[in-house]
Amino acid sequence: MKSKIFICVVIVFIVIIITGIITNYVDSGRVTTGHEPQYCIKIVNNDKSKITYLGLGYKVVRYVKDSVEEPYEDNIGVKMGNWFMEYNLPKEKNIVIEYDDKIVKISNHNDINKIYNILMNLKYEAPICDGINSHKISVDDEIYYLKESCKEIQKGENQATISQEDLNIIFEIIDNNQ
Repeated sequence: MKSKIFICVVIVFIVIIITGIITNYVDSGRVTTGHEPQYCIKIVNNDKSKITYLGLGYKVVRYVKDSVEEPYEDNIGVKMGNWFMEYNLPKEKNIVIEYDDKIVKISNHNDINKIYNILMNLKYEAPICDGINSHKISVDDEIYYLKESCKEIQKGENQATISQEDLNIIFEIIDNNQ
């Protein structure tokens, strides 16, 4: 009698493990392609900024921009891992642009990423040109000076050449955030 119970428990345990492996495989494929996990329990936190999906042995954490009702693809951060995984969004960058006695604070997440990527991907190796600083760009504790006349961005004692396309992107973002 005890051996039958033991065999039944082992079979149930094996079925649960196999089911967990299959659902993890399916849901990881869905998450990596930008779709909501299918075989999970959906839990929304109190302030409705984070959704946790619990599956058999795994979880998916999703941070939303505005509302939990928005499409899954419009999230601002997703991570999949085990039940004990901790995931918090990285601290949002603060970007402030000063020019002509105006101050523009960039608040749109996509605009912040665009400016940040432009500034981080430049090679600051050239000596400083004689151009006039037209814009001061503050990214957290870093300060950059845009010299529109010579299409350069200064960081500290060096500067980098910025393309006209990147310059246009920055000016478009400034216009949209005024």
